Amino acid sequence: MQKLFEKINVQKAILFIALLLILIILVELKYFISGLLGAITLYVLTRKFYLRLVEEKKRNKNLSITLIIFLIIITFAIPLWIILEILIPKINEFLSDRDAILDKFNSIRILIENNEFLKRFDLTFSDEKVLQLLNKIVSYIPSTVQWVGQTFANIFTALFILYFMLINARMMEERFKELLPVSKESKKFFLRENAALITSNAYGIPILGFAQGVIAMIGYSIFGVHNAIFWGLLTGAASIVPVLGTMFIYIPVCVYQIASGDVSGGLFLTLYCLVLVGGIDNVLRFTLLKKMADIHPLITVFGVVLGLKIFGVMGLVFGPVLLSLPGILFKIFKIEKGLDKKENSMETDKIIIQAEPENLS
Repeated sequence: MQKLFEKINVQKAILFIALLLILIILVELKYFISGLLGAITLYVLTRKFYLRLVEEKKRNKNLSITLIIFLIIITFAIPLWIILEILIPKINEFLSDRDAILDKFNSIRILIENNEFLKRFDLTFSDEKVLQLLNKIVSYIPSTVQWVGQTFANIFTALFILYFMLINARMMEERFKELLPVSKESKKFFLRENAALITSNAYGIPILGFAQGVIAMIGYSIFGVHNAIFWGLLTGAASIVPVLGTMFIYIPVCVYQIASGDVSGGLFLTLYCLVLVGGIDNVLRFTLLKKMADIHPLITVFGVVLGLKIFGVMGLVFGPVLLSLPGILFKIFKIEKGLDKKENSMETDKIIIQAEPENLS
């Protein structure tokens, strides 16, 4: 008994040291956390395709991984090119023309001053306040450029880690399953649920952003918004912002259209954005994305807020996963409890069956 107790203590000590070392490593290499999470996301998305190539079609492992990485680079190249070549220069160009911004603001201010309903709210904005807000926004631009550089570094890190994850896919999965101290049923449930959450978020975020951006772009073009492509791209990018999302962009655009004299066009554009740009989010979320993983909207919203704070950009995917973990663990607890009851019931039945002949004698 004492040897068993000592053995358990040694195991606990080893586990504690291992977890402590992992924590220290993660803290010291926190710059690459997004790359690691990105590799996990890419592994979940490409695992089936890789195993089909290697195990079913008997393709070479290295050639299969090279093909997958090539496809990933192509997929990432287009949005990154849009960010680098279109969106960021346009934002810089727009923010640098301060006279044009003040001119647009004056149109809105005149609208507010002449509207009897809006006068009640005492909305007063001076040119100085607008310029202060503009300077604050401009101060974030260098961090945006730095974020793009960091994104490239994390993509390279993610692809580097992904190579080793795929090349040792089966062995890695078996080792991970061994670390989970639960039954086979619970392991399957845990892996299935997390994979579904990661897949849903990884596909869902770009699908929602792309759909809302394209619909907004069409609406801006129809109702005569200047630089409709730029504002459409910005609207799609804003879809990642929790709760308000695309409203951060299309409401100011609609207000400016009304303030610039196109009242009917601005009102119709507002209706268009509320119904179509805002509505497509609900349509996709409750149809396509619900089939991938049944995630409650509140988990998505607060998960994104939590994830962005902890993990940065990859928090868009892993924030909802992290927030869903308590529910997943509770279900695993119920599965384990149910299996314990079943085993106890079977043991009781065995005792009764073994005792019956004795009773008959």
